[in-house]
Amino acid sequence: MHEPLSEDDLALIHALQIWPRASWSSLAPVLGASPPALASRWTRLRENQVAWVYAYPLGGVAPRHRQLAIVELDCAPGRLDDVVATLEGLVHVRAIEYAARGRDLMTIVAAPNFEKLSSLILDELSRTPGVVSTRTHLGTEMHIEGRQWRLDALDTGQLAAIEKAARAATPVQREMPLDITSPAYAPLVSQLTRDGRATAIDIAEQVGRPASTVRRQLGRLLKAGALAMRCELSQLHTRWPVSVTWWCRVPKPLLLSVVGRMRAEPRVRMCMSMTGPANFVVFAWTAGLTDLMQVQGVIEDLLPPGAIIDSSVTLRTRKRAGWLLRPDGRLDTDSPQPAQ
Repeated sequence: MHEPLSEDDLALIHALQIWPRASWSSLAPVLGASPPALASRWTRLRENQVAWVYAYPLGGVAPRHRQLAIVELDCAPGRLDDVVATLEGLVHVRAIEYAARGRDLMTIVAAPNFEKLSSLILDELSRTPGVVSTRTHLGTEMHIEGRQWRLDALDTGQLAAIEKAARAATPVQREMPLDITSPAYAPLVSQLTRDGRATAIDIAEQVGRPASTVRRQLGRLLKAGALAMRCELSQLHTRWPVSVTWWCRVPKPLLLSVVGRMRAEPRVRMCMSMTGPANFVVFAWTAGLTDLMQVQGVIEDLLPPGAIIDSSVTLRTRKRAGWLLRPDGRLDTDSPQPAQ
């Protein structure tokens, strides 16, 4: 059993999902705690590897839309852990899940273009020692992604206050794109991918620059919309410990209404259109198997009979959004984390 997070912990994490770089003084009046108390709470959560904030390239010269694929893998008897050990070090393999049925592993692979994606699947994943077969589903459109998923720990007033403060504090000036791979910004991006809440002083100490210089560069970087910020947490420390994936056939006339309903379903983490007989996939976190069937019922009510082609419950997640996880869902700080 995992020690549950307190309501105060969940409220703080929910706030940081909305505004990952919020100052403690900004959140204090909304969450009803002092800035030092919030700082201490976050330090505990982060040091226990239960929650973390990180950044990843989104704008600038980095590709705004990556090519994604879901790749199912079957492994030779006794080789499952060997295959995972190989895949977990590959930066383009963004997720690795042990599946309950139909496939040994389910992975999500990301690449900047179709050519690179094809190379990764054909030349790396398919040739990994111990892999006996793969099935690839190419993503055509992402409708809901994991960084949009939220806890339900804040009330309506708190949500509105944090969203308003976040918009006011972080105006985005996308008309000023930055080359985030340049010598000026690449070291900052590298630090923020490890700790999205790193301050200018923290980063200056790591990169050997004056804090005033880093503060100016960091401000431009954040205002340019060059990075996406995300607050993640250990799934098994939430009240939704069971992950499930549904593979569906959605007729085109129903797509918009189905996506709209999935956006309103708080347990849905991601959904994406794909190539193949199953042209729509839904990922959800649920409270248990009974709750899982309730969500499945919602999907079945939206679609023609037999439109859910397959489903898969995740037994364990080794990698999520590029981060290696322990069996209890916390960050695996004992293993070298792949570059983000």
